Amino acid sequence: MNTKNAFTICLLLFVAAAITVLTVKSLRSGPQSASAEPTIANGVIVYYFHGNTRCPTCRNIEAYAHEAVESGFADELKNKQILWQVINYETPGNEHFATDYEFVAPIVVLVMFKDGKQVKWKGLPEVWEHVGDKPVFVNFVQTSLTEFLQEKGASK
Repeated sequence: MNTKNAFTICLLLFVAAAITVLTVKSLRSGPQSASAEPTIANGVIVYYFHGNTRCPTCRNIEAYAHEAVESGFADELKNKQILWQVINYETPGNEHFATDYEFVAPIVVLVMFKDGKQVKWKGLPEVWEHVGDKPVFVNFVQTSLTEFLQEKGASK
């Protein structure tokens, strides 16, 4: 066996071992998402929906959206008028969210509740367009949430 073949085999074994370790760690850590049930009677839940596979861009969308809500709506969060909730839509029992809110990829969704009932919602798929520019992203989420809070009536 020549040196090139030996190196290739070692590299493949290393990659296989790394994938195995990451898979085992992922399985041991269990679900990382919050409860899927609404926990607000009157107010807005800002959901970040993600799947089982979480790329760096998806993690940035979650982090930037969370920062936008925390920095722009601290009082509303404290008073529980706005809740931040992270949901894995691929977890058994959560699959309906993708149909309910019409998405196929990780997304931020704003959902308003009145008297414990959902009255309107709005998806923010544009977060994918803005994730490369954090200040623009944060401004987009904050502006979208402000406008959503000011809208009247039930809608999607």
